[in-house]
Amino acid sequence: MATAASGPAPSSASGCPSCGGALARGAVLCTNCGYNLSTGKRTVAGRPAALGKPKVASGESPWYLTAWPYLGFMFVVLGILYFLGRDNPAMMLGFIAVALLYTLVVHLIVVVAAFREGVVNGFLTLCIPFYALYFVFKVCENDTLKILYGFAVITNLCLRVLSSTIK
Repeated sequence: MATAASGPAPSSASGCPSCGGALARGAVLCTNCGYNLSTGKRTVAGRPAALGKPKVASGESPWYLTAWPYLGFMFVVLGILYFLGRDNPAMMLGFIAVALLYTLVVHLIVVVAAFREGVVNGFLTLCIPFYALYFVFKVCENDTLKILYGFAVITNLCLRVLSSTIK
């Protein structure tokens, strides 16, 4: 008594039975969708998956997981402290303290990201400020880190200009 297989019949000559993609001669796995010709099942990341074309990640993050709302908040806080600090030295001190704290925290995040990339990158980022700039914009692929660090560099430059005008 012959039984029919529950999945599509494996035939590597024409293409993948799951997604229809082209297969190389003698292929066991479809590189497009993860279909295993010998087992008749599709796996993604080691787990069984539904047959058919692979799902494409949209790459879209919710707005609150991006750097923009947090930078907007920092911009508003620093703006309020700056305008209040033009006439009040205590508020100007608060502005400077918040700006320096933000710059320090972002630099620490960059150092941690560099150490995750490798020990050499971590020590270079820790010891050489220009390497930190190079690491963020050339080596690291994290867009959030690029945005945060760019804003930190601009904030630091503004603090330096402000300190020269206060004297």
